[in-house]
Amino acid sequence: MKTYIKKLSVLAAIALLVSGCNEKDFLNKVNPNSPVEQTFWTTEANAVSAMPTIYSSIRGQMYGYYGAYTGWHTMNRADDVWFILGEEVLNWEPATFTNTPSTSESDFGRLYMGVNRANVFLKNIVNVKMDESKKNELIGEASFLRGMYYFLLAANFGDVPLRTVPAGDEPDGAMKGSSPEADVWKQVIADFTTAKNYLPVTRTAAEAGRATKGAAIAFLGKSLVYTKDYQNAEKELAALLTAPYTYDLMPSFEDNFKETTELNKESVFEIMYNGKYSNGGTWGNDGSTTQGFVIPNFAGSAGTGGWFKWMPSASIVRDFIAEERPAGSDTRFDKRMYTSFFWKYSDFETGLTDGAWFGNQSFDLMWDNASGKRQRGEPVYPVINGKKGRFLIKKYTNFYKNVPDANSMYDQSNQNNNLRMFRFSEVLLLHAEAAIKNGNLGAAAADLKRIRDRAGLANKTWNNADDMMKEVIKQNELEFFFEGHRFFDLKRTYPYAQMKQIFVDNAKQGAENFQAKHFYLPIPQGEINANTKIQQHPLWR
Repeated sequence: MKTYIKKLSVLAAIALLVSGCNEKDFLNKVNPNSPVEQTFWTTEANAVSAMPTIYSSIRGQMYGYYGAYTGWHTMNRADDVWFILGEEVLNWEPATFTNTPSTSESDFGRLYMGVNRANVFLKNIVNVKMDESKKNELIGEASFLRGMYYFLLAANFGDVPLRTVPAGDEPDGAMKGSSPEADVWKQVIADFTTAKNYLPVTRTAAEAGRATKGAAIAFLGKSLVYTKDYQNAEKELAALLTAPYTYDLMPSFEDNFKETTELNKESVFEIMYNGKYSNGGTWGNDGSTTQGFVIPNFAGSAGTGGWFKWMPSASIVRDFIAEERPAGSDTRFDKRMYTSFFWKYSDFETGLTDGAWFGNQSFDLMWDNASGKRQRGEPVYPVINGKKGRFLIKKYTNFYKNVPDANSMYDQSNQNNNLRMFRFSEVLLLHAEAAIKNGNLGAAAADLKRIRDRAGLANKTWNNADDMMKEVIKQNELEFFFEGHRFFDLKRTYPYAQMKQIFVDNAKQGAENFQAKHFYLPIPQGEINANTKIQQHPLWR
């Protein structure tokens, strides 16, 4: 095994050809230990060994798009998350819309690292002598990953350089201007279409976690919704509702966030951290991934092994409690609320035993342990049953491990939970959105019923398409709290003025600072300095 991992690491370095921490670095640096491309790209085994390097770019959990320091704060910059005052500037500035092109972050570079690795792979795989069907499958896989990286670039930055060949093959090398956002989305759709055509419906146990045809269709459908091509979006997403696809909602919502229930029937695509599936395997072993899935450390409160950097906002709590379950239900509130938040059940309802977590800590103890940071400023939660609300984030903590310090990233056993990047519930809500836009209200109602049924909510009818869209927006808010969805759902639904008013009404931190330019993140100044042809997004100039 050690020999295999060592070999894989060498081959990964060979496949990369270029590497680095930001766009400038990975475009310009050449691995001096790498043989020429003609030497490496000669066997199927070498080609297969190069694939993990493309996956691994997204796994930098301290830095990078899903990183706790440089990603989670940009993903969750909407009104459902409260950021603790006095934490890192690179967390605080995007959350309060005071960020500038000079705000420290590395999302842009990490995403382009993945793009360039995919480009190197796609350039060379065509020359490898191997079974054509297997070659096409690998082309589909690399196309899927490039499409995913460009999806995140387009959604976050808008106009960006569109690179479809290795940087070394560009006529101007590292110097390349930004393409219009619309052109980037065209490439995203083309890449996911290629992936859909070539990827298999299922994977073997040995290939667990690799991209599938269903994942490609899901991302393609999402891209079409984002670009408002609702006719094709509904068609693509509808395919995932029937055979040969077997996706479904997990009966228990919390099973989407536990290490013990990874790769379940609701999972469309996961970022793999569990060494059982990914250590030195499909998902690579880049140095920055060694800390694994560290969000529990950042979300968990003091005394649980966490650093306590976020709380639920008052508005997300308000929206969860706005619709209670029917009389006689086993819980008072939406079932998803019990996975999303920690709270003392007896404060607000009867019939439930108060929980105990992290070495049988009561909620009262967890709340008191968090008091130091809460004193810097905390949400004003709704009063329920005459008692002031008290809530902490439960989702993405290691709540299912009732042991002390379960949220500490310094214990490897706490780092193995995969991140569900795309769940079937999102397929249903995207399909509902597209169906509404197409006037297919019956199909949308069926999707919404499945979401609401899992949450334990009563049957509901809607008077018109506008009412149904409001329900889609609300269910997205509740279903994907703290999963990085809310900002983008609002952005594609509302114009700037309405979105700002929502932030103001919901007491979003920094709502007064929100401008039209904040629909996008600015391209980092370091990238502009390194690439003299790149243009900052027009709204940020």
